[in-house]
Amino acid sequence: MSSTADPSLDAHLTALFHKKLPSVDFLWLSILILLFCFMQYVLAVPAELRHLPRVSPYATIWSYARRESVDSRVRRLILPFARRGDGVVLVYMLGKWGVHVIDATLVKMVCQDVNRFPKKNYQDHLHFTFLSGPNVVFSNGEMWKRHSASVKAAFDREIPVHRFVSLSHELFERMGDGGIHRFSDLVQASEDSFVDHFNRVMSRIATPTRLIFPFLDDWLPRRAVIDDVNALNARYDSLLQMKRQDLGQDLLSYLLEDSSLSNEELRSNLAILFSAGHDTTSGALSTAIYHLGKQPEHQTKARNEVITLLNGRAEPTLRDLSNLPFLSACIKEALRINSPISLLPARWTIEDTMIGKYAIPAHTSVVPNVCAVHLNENNWPDPQRFDPYRFIDAHQKAAINFPFGTGPRQCVARQFSLFEQRTLLCMLLIKYEWSLPAKSPHAQQVQNEFGAFGLSIPHALDVHFVRRKEADCS
Repeated sequence: MSSTADPSLDAHLTALFHKKLPSVDFLWLSILILLFCFMQYVLAVPAELRHLPRVSPYATIWSYARRESVDSRVRRLILPFARRGDGVVLVYMLGKWGVHVIDATLVKMVCQDVNRFPKKNYQDHLHFTFLSGPNVVFSNGEMWKRHSASVKAAFDREIPVHRFVSLSHELFERMGDGGIHRFSDLVQASEDSFVDHFNRVMSRIATPTRLIFPFLDDWLPRRAVIDDVNALNARYDSLLQMKRQDLGQDLLSYLLEDSSLSNEELRSNLAILFSAGHDTTSGALSTAIYHLGKQPEHQTKARNEVITLLNGRAEPTLRDLSNLPFLSACIKEALRINSPISLLPARWTIEDTMIGKYAIPAHTSVVPNVCAVHLNENNWPDPQRFDPYRFIDAHQKAAINFPFGTGPRQCVARQFSLFEQRTLLCMLLIKYEWSLPAKSPHAQQVQNEFGAFGLSIPHALDVHFVRRKEADCS
């Protein structure tokens, strides 16, 4: 039986064969292929680290591109590993793979052993140029011991409650009768542009592209940003020189009394202490005020505690500040639920070692992840709920709360910061009541800033303050 071809199909195939296909831009195709190969090369996990659980580098890059805050990134990408029991997780950060330690016991181990896990110095990164120098946070060995002794001695001279009280009065003058205020603007107000300069440098450094690929600062240096960093360092030098001519009863004057510190060391310590005092304490205060504003029952209880203790006095004493258990618990819970330092400064393995059951090769960056520990429900039931009673009930696991770090290198200014927070909140509770404004973007959960340094600082937190009539009668 003979068969004949379908004439319509034959015509269609003939037309398709002779049809001119669209031209392909091979230049762009080649660029895309090269870009893909480059990304695969840059993001490749070193062979000696491939046995570790890891976060997708593309998920991390997307997080930076969206300018996601560090706490949101930890909750979304890292907490799932902690919940399933992983003690460490590999994360692509600052252009390299590093190990985040996410188990409380392992965090303590890493922080306790300063010889096996010395601090990593980031002076080759523009992001840390003005912070990662010879100072109490980033130095190691004998240099760290010398810096630590000097800085600790300066902080131990006194807890300047009178200065905290004075700063609180200045704050109240700016607040007046109340109204809606952005709290970060209130506490960071300055008579000159020093704070503005610092904020500008921090903001200009923290661009997503350069955080993902910091080597771009070697290929395409940001001259204007470098000049701005150098100008800020010059201001630190000028401040030191001015203070040498007029020593007083303050922290910087006490540091200058130590003749063993060079000018570079003094400037580096001044920079890191200014950063800590400027960002972390204001962030901690903002978080405490946020949660007390959201939960008026806690605010009322804290206020009643303060009023009862002060018994008609408008200003607390050092002894008073040591006898406010509920207010202190509120501060500790705020530090737990939104730790200003979500990622402790990185350590560095100097040789092949074990972190728990995990083999970690030499020359690996190791980051104790405070946020992952504090927000893990295996450590803290219902971790997103603000509950000051966690730190009053002796059965709670307060031992795994370390907002100031842990071990011999925990923050030397922790008591200074806690007393400053207690003073301001104590006086604020007497003078004002507060709540969140209607339609606050923070209504469900505090929204933190995007940044380069692993900090969790509430972003654009507006608070509605109402001056208490009773305060004017006291």
